[in-house]
Amino acid sequence: APVQLQLPLELCRDYTRFNRRHHADLNNPVLVRARELAHALGEARGWSRGLSTRVDQGLVVLLSTHHDQDKVRYSELAPAVRHHGRVAEVLDQLDLLHDDRVPAFETWLQRKLDRITPGIHQETEDWIRVLHDGGPRSRPRDPNTVWHYLNAVRPILLSWSDRYDHLREVTRDDILAVAQSLHGNKRRHTLCVLRSLFQHCKKKGVIFRNPTARIPIGPNQYHAIIPLPNNDI
Repeated sequence: APVQLQLPLELCRDYTRFNRRHHADLNNPVLVRARELAHALGEARGWSRGLSTRVDQGLVVLLSTHHDQDKVRYSELAPAVRHHGRVAEVLDQLDLLHDDRVPAFETWLQRKLDRITPGIHQETEDWIRVLHDGGPRSRPRDPNTVWHYLNAVRPILLSWSDRYDHLREVTRDDILAVAQSLHGNKRRHTLCVLRSLFQHCKKKGVIFRNPTARIPIGPNQYHAIIPLPNNDI
């Protein structure tokens, strides 16, 4: 006989409908542990009486009907309780929180890679993730460095996307054209970033030749220090 399979379905809970008179269960063991932890945290960190009360109220809303294996999604608690950051901290310490927020880095990365052709998009994303998260033989870069790197090459990648489907199609002449269009430290920085991108692709084996190889980057141009006039001193 045919058997109908049951698909797992995760339903989002709506805690905004909580009614303390009808739904509160102050004897729920999970809630009891959470309230004790919140009280200890409040005393250790100097929470005001009002803040402690609102955190306690939030825990009652979230955990009155809670079971041991359940976790509360961050997206569920945020609309239902005030000071949800403090409440989330209590839940997290008890391993009761499922943080389903999308990291800001992910949103920023997808926005910056928008409109870049898929082949170039994939290689660039892989490179940026290695810079951001680190790799087997590389440490994570400073987030500001990652931000500056992608901002520096994004206009170039958009331009290449109009005529190329993959970074392996980029030639040395393309790199020279970029170099000739820039000057000073901006030229040097952009070439350094492109070299980093293509070195990553060469290491991963997604390009045959590195088009940035043997193209001189040039020295860093420091601004001359001009002495201040006597009146400014």
